[in-house]
Amino acid sequence: MNNDKIVYHYTSLEGLIAIINSQRIWATDILYLNDASEFKYSKNILYEEVKKLRKKDPRFKLTKNFDDSLGYFFYEILEENIEKLFPSEHFSFYLCSFSEEKDLLSQWRGYCQNGIGFSIGFSLDRLKDNFKQASFTISQCIYDKKEQIDLINGLLKKASAKFISEIRNSIDKKDAWDTKSKYLALEFISQFIKLAPAFKHPQFIEEKEWRVISSLQTPKVTKLLRFRPGKTMIIPYVEFFLPVEDGKLMIDEIVIGPTNDNLLSVSSLKLLLMSKNVICRKISSSTIPYRM
Repeated sequence: MNNDKIVYHYTSLEGLIAIINSQRIWATDILYLNDASEFKYSKNILYEEVKKLRKKDPRFKLTKNFDDSLGYFFYEILEENIEKLFPSEHFSFYLCSFSEEKDLLSQWRGYCQNGIGFSIGFSLDRLKDNFKQASFTISQCIYDKKEQIDLINGLLKKASAKFISEIRNSIDKKDAWDTKSKYLALEFISQFIKLAPAFKHPQFIEEKEWRVISSLQTPKVTKLLRFRPGKTMIIPYVEFFLPVEDGKLMIDEIVIGPTNDNLLSVSSLKLLLMSKNVICRKISSSTIPYRM
């Protein structure tokens, strides 16, 4: 990875002003984004892999012997819980998206009202430092389905081996089953849901997306949650600080989206940045024609 990699956050005119005024950016609950369907995509891959392993791997067949059936029981518990698996008001993901592409038509259309807005570029290294301090992570999205399947299978095999070993080698197997079986299966689920938000359908590969991800449980959420009005409901989100030096917001580049008056847009943007003491190394304009 290059140390000078820049990633871009697409936003509306209102979004840019809010980011500059607050020196913060929002991560929105996945349930209230289109990205919620992508979590279902990850869940479906997991479900299919569990079914394949149960059909093909002899270690996961049901037999008359309890020890030899532990693999079967492990995946049986998983299947029961996969159906219930989805972020909820008790445990959810908060996401914020960046792209390696600074001038992409699909992003202008997806994140900017009527295609009019900005993409704000930040140093990936500086973002990582900020997010680490705030207990957020920033991850490159995975679009290759084979890689997604390999990662899921790696988790499944490791978790199933631990499950089988701990129950089979316990002195009191009934007690171990009662106290450990569901916990060990849910331990795998917790690992999977940390990985799942980075999986995207291969058709979106042009976006070259990076995601800021935070998993927050109820006790932490209540202190950090903010709310904004959506089109039809209240939208929960959390804020995190952007890179600042000597009190000044550090931006590597701002790209002005497709517009019919580029010169005036550049002028007003420069005035805004100057008035707020923002350090912006470069201002450029979209090369996409204004007809969105």
